[in-house]
Amino acid sequence: MLTLEVLNTLKEYSEKMERTVTLVLQQGEHAKRDELVQFLTDFVSVSDKLQFEQRETNGALRSPITFTLETDGKMTGIHFSGLPGGHEFNSLVLAVLQASGSSIRLDDSLQQIIRNIDEPLNFEVFISLSCHNCPDVVQSLNQFALLNPKITTETIDGGLFPELIEKRSIQGVPSVHLNGERFADGKVEVAKLVERLMARNPESAYQVTVPQLPQQDVTIVGGGPAGVAAAIYSARKGMKVTMVADRIGGQVKDTQGIENLISVVETTGPELVNALQNHMNQYEITIREHLRVERIEQGDPKTVHLSSGESFDSKTVIIATGAKWRELGIPGERENIGNGVAYCPHCTADLY
Repeated sequence: MLTLEVLNTLKEYSEKMERTVTLVLQQGEHAKRDELVQFLTDFVSVSDKLQFEQRETNGALRSPITFTLETDGKMTGIHFSGLPGGHEFNSLVLAVLQASGSSIRLDDSLQQIIRNIDEPLNFEVFISLSCHNCPDVVQSLNQFALLNPKITTETIDGGLFPELIEKRSIQGVPSVHLNGERFADGKVEVAKLVERLMARNPESAYQVTVPQLPQQDVTIVGGGPAGVAAAIYSARKGMKVTMVADRIGGQVKDTQGIENLISVVETTGPELVNALQNHMNQYEITIREHLRVERIEQGDPKTVHLSSGESFDSKTVIIATGAKWRELGIPGERENIGNGVAYCPHCTADLY
């Protein structure tokens, strides 16, 4: 099922694994089970640090096509119901690597907030394998589960569970449910997920103990192309620079095809954002991603207050928050961006 090229790439990634990860599939019968068993068998064949087992989990997993990730004989809290192909294949690979010891891609302050949550949180993420917005949500919640044993998250292929989709009245993906109740719909960034969890657990936000940033020369609010340019130019002048952004790339990250960037014949939003990130990495720029600036206290210097509860001083603040699409606010609009819904007639005219 997995091509030789994919298996070779997986083998390279698995060389970085520090701990053994076992994929445990619930026992039972299902029309898609044989296909999933072959997929998981091929997946673990690339490394002796990957194992596959089929066993009864005493109700811990939803169905015979639900599997979980275990390390050191314990469930990580990450479950997949269905075959994670399409856009979700990367979510599985990343979850395995992070469960085995690779670093979590969240700001230290956010990691502390998640670790401090002291109530059981059971997330269900309903997805479609063709949805390009779903993996960001899935991967964020998988990291939450790895950070806190009280958190579990299950990625559910809605096409394989039609009765559940009907029962929950789900009309678009991704759809995130928390402890059986609807929590978020459509594309939602890590910053927004954390803010909603902080609203449930306000005490978590006040226990952040990351090192205080020293006074900055320049703080850039926003992580799109303009913000990145401002950060790089400032860093090249030898200034102390911090960027605060809910995500690096901004709206550009959502663009599927880019053909009007002079000197680049064709690229995609994610590819361009990776290039922007790599360029910034060449300089001493402090990046506080997945955070928002709550307010800026005027003065000399100014004081920047973050959504994590932290604050620091900065001589200068550059606002590069860009623009937002003007939404109609109708059902299914955000869930179908790039799949029939578009905001730029110039960019997407050929689709119509």
